[in-house]
Amino acid sequence: MLVLIGKSASGKTTIAQELVKKHGFHSIVRYTTRPIRDDETQDVAYHFITTDEFIEKVNNGFFIEWKDYVTNEGLWYYGTAIEDIKNADKDSVIILTPQGIRDLKNLSIKNMTVLYIYSNNFTIEHRLEKRGDKGEEICRRMSTDAVDFKNAELLADKIVYNNYSDKFENVIHNVLWRYGR
Repeated sequence: MLVLIGKSASGKTTIAQELVKKHGFHSIVRYTTRPIRDDETQDVAYHFITTDEFIEKVNNGFFIEWKDYVTNEGLWYYGTAIEDIKNADKDSVIILTPQGIRDLKNLSIKNMTVLYIYSNNFTIEHRLEKRGDKGEEICRRMSTDAVDFKNAELLADKIVYNNYSDKFENVIHNVLWRYGR
């Protein structure tokens, strides 16, 4: 199982989509309570569910890992189903948070390779602006990530750089190479 971690707008979702589209991977789709974006599809980007549904799944032990985020739009939850991790294979790709990685490692999940997708702050801010995030939300994301991703590279098996000046095909090549494909 290939696990991607990276700060907001580091490109991890675009990378995962490319791996699925052109390189034989399949996504492990996580659950979230955040609103669906215009360019997303239900059960492809995420399983979009209500907060009540999410809390019920937490209480029933459905998730192997989960996290909540306080945003300018409210409290959002994200989680990964235990069953999806149990059924993961070498062609599975998932995006997790650093805490999600810690949770899996604490449970001795062995079949994973963690790649940290690193983007510098200039790149992240530019991508968030291009995505349409407002200044206050950009600041919130970047300051939250500064805390959540402190020493996150230590959780990774390898690092892949994905900055504004990097060619996307080179980034994908590096992801595949570092994953051993």
